[in-house]
Amino acid sequence: MKKFYFLILIFIQANTFCQPLEEKMVEALDSFSLLRPQEKSYLQTDKSIYLSGETIWFKVYTLLDNKPSALSKITYVILADEAGKVLSKKMIPLQNGTGKGDIDLISDLGSGNYFLTSYSLWMLNFPAFICTKKIQVYNAIKPVPNIPANSSNSYALHFMPEGGNIIEGLDCKVAFKATTNNLIPTAVQGIIKDNSGNQIANFNSSFDGMGTFQFMPVDGKIYEAEIQWPDGKIEKKMLPGFLPEGININVDNSNAGKTFIKVSRSQHNAAAYNDLLLVAQQHYKVVYMARLNMDEGMDAVAINKKNLPPGIVQLTVLNGQGTALAERLFFVANHETTGYVSSNVNSSARAKNNISISLPGWKKINGAISVVNTLINNQPANDNIYSSLLLTSDLHGNIHAPYQYFLNKEDSTIAHLDLLMMTNGWRRFTWPEIIAYKYAPLKFAFETTLYAAGTVMQANGKTPLTSGKINLIIKGEDSTTIMSEANINSKSQFVVDNINFQKEATLFYQGTNLKKENGIVTINLFPAYIDTIKRVDYLLPDYKFVHGVVGKEIMKAWDMLPESGRAKTLDAVVVKTKKISVADSLNQLYATDIFQASDQTLVMDEGNYYDIWQYLQRMVPGIAINKTDTGTQVNFGRYAGLGVFSTDGSPSGVTFFLNEVPVSIDIVDFINPNDVALVKVFKGASGIAIGANRGAIALYTTKGKSTRDWRQRGFDFIKKTGFSVNREFYTMDYSKINPDSEFADIRNTLYWNTELLIKNEKLEFEFYNDDSSKHFKLTLEGVDENGKLLHVEKILN
Repeated sequence: MKKFYFLILIFIQANTFCQPLEEKMVEALDSFSLLRPQEKSYLQTDKSIYLSGETIWFKVYTLLDNKPSALSKITYVILADEAGKVLSKKMIPLQNGTGKGDIDLISDLGSGNYFLTSYSLWMLNFPAFICTKKIQVYNAIKPVPNIPANSSNSYALHFMPEGGNIIEGLDCKVAFKATTNNLIPTAVQGIIKDNSGNQIANFNSSFDGMGTFQFMPVDGKIYEAEIQWPDGKIEKKMLPGFLPEGININVDNSNAGKTFIKVSRSQHNAAAYNDLLLVAQQHYKVVYMARLNMDEGMDAVAINKKNLPPGIVQLTVLNGQGTALAERLFFVANHETTGYVSSNVNSSARAKNNISISLPGWKKINGAISVVNTLINNQPANDNIYSSLLLTSDLHGNIHAPYQYFLNKEDSTIAHLDLLMMTNGWRRFTWPEIIAYKYAPLKFAFETTLYAAGTVMQANGKTPLTSGKINLIIKGEDSTTIMSEANINSKSQFVVDNINFQKEATLFYQGTNLKKENGIVTINLFPAYIDTIKRVDYLLPDYKFVHGVVGKEIMKAWDMLPESGRAKTLDAVVVKTKKISVADSLNQLYATDIFQASDQTLVMDEGNYYDIWQYLQRMVPGIAINKTDTGTQVNFGRYAGLGVFSTDGSPSGVTFFLNEVPVSIDIVDFINPNDVALVKVFKGASGIAIGANRGAIALYTTKGKSTRDWRQRGFDFIKKTGFSVNREFYTMDYSKINPDSEFADIRNTLYWNTELLIKNEKLEFEFYNDDSSKHFKLTLEGVDENGKLLHVEKILN
């Protein structure tokens, strides 16, 4: 593959000599997009503020060239704290560019700011494009430290001339951006003076510390800004120096249908700036190109935006030698604004709510929808699918509250967005690099499947083995068994792919020298990327958690929650030493946080059971096991407050988990009781908590134990991490639950669904309220097969 890319590069470079500049620009973009295709990632979560112990439900989107990516088939989702320490990592399979999963927040996680990142392995070649999402966690027992406000604020003001340079004798527009020391936008005003003390212009920020002013620099003059900050402090700052010759570019993007561009040149050495080329590119495609002849008055153009996809357009003016003279970004606001929400909302406890979302022009969508309690999550998320994929992924620097640029398409919003285009730099590429075909080296490849790879040496561990084969047996925690074989190539390497499994597996491996059938060889397996992830320093954004307003809102909302819905700080108690039981010890060893609380925790005894059903029948009260010719049926005959039958009269069924992986009852049939270490039984509310409204039984096999010990046959082994187990969000359905059931229902996320079905251009669903919610926030996001994005957000009262 590397040789193929090299030959393409040589062919392209050979054809650039004596080539028209227009063709050279198009071919440079084409080769760049071919050799360095840029994937983007976006992470949608059910909400942005969590209480410790809750679950983060997410859907991840991976796009390439503005469409769902068909290259990477694996993505990684990482949860890290502010110090970059990895708290949780998930490996998610991608289908049609999307995947889904969940992360359980441990119950003793401290209050503060945490970061979710999502990326494919290929994206590590371009870390600036990795999606980073900030979430906030609150824990009443471990609250955010009370940090006193910083009374000595410092400020920063940056000036950015439109097009890149200030040119002597030309009327120039200068954009500016003012922030505090923690990158929060701040209002600013001031005046511009020359070195003779004359006031040339004044400026005043119009939105989020940004604004513009215009002036014409004169030879021999020096210009200085006299700045007045919100606290009354006066500061002076020199303006960027200006050039004696060059061009200016002025962009008017206020019209919905067209963008108008005007180019001006200096009088000094004017002939050098007569024949110019204006190029507009979007997603590595030239969307507009025109020759400008300043002598003939051909100095202005209009770009039709009607058929352009939404997103940033990079506009560049070059001279005849291909040198970029000026550059400007503008935004095409052709994103969807559809999505009318009609609802029948009932805020009574456990009441049913019916929602209908009108989506004109939509037939299919790959997305997710959430409904959350607005008691805490009452503000728009800081980012959304629009702001992430269309805006922040292509701009350098911190962008404050990027969601606000997509609230509507009013003139003021478009003007604010244009200010952002002038004050944040372009991050994709620079023209000199791609015209010269100088690309950053690649370190990571596209991932399409889980695989095992390594090198094989002879028995001495030093001499490469070039003739042989590798045998693999993979025993998954969900009882899957994969057997495979691979030949060793001339470089003493092997690769075994398509070994997809969930959670964790034991990989047994053995090498064979074909010249000596039983020859001893040494195998060095390459570590899987997922197992190498320890820190994510390079993924964290350049701002820290801001204590204060948000933290106080969370604390206020926390105090409003019913007592049964939140953790409690216990009074001082005297702790007496107590020996931990075997059941509690195994529970801590095997069960994750969400599976800890159960109605029964059973340690497998040494009884002589012929199958697992005999053990369950003996140890679990109220269980009904019916073995028939069509299979085994398992039900709890009596629930605590739950009915035995569903509304359609079909018998309820127990959900089974094997090492916390949902499995069919057929797999349970074949489990050897001697391999089981722990059994946990969930009934009623405890079953509902793990998404099993008719109860569940979780079986845990002895760690490291295999039904057939391949080590005795000369196989070595290692543990490998597999794809994360996808749990289904449990949607409470009170039509199937006894209304007299006595349990507290406190759910901050009331509805989460990643399998959306549009009928007659409408998306309809229903959900049941919990015991406390009075208002709800609905968020719908997704993408269709052509890359069209959708974001709908509404407060339901």
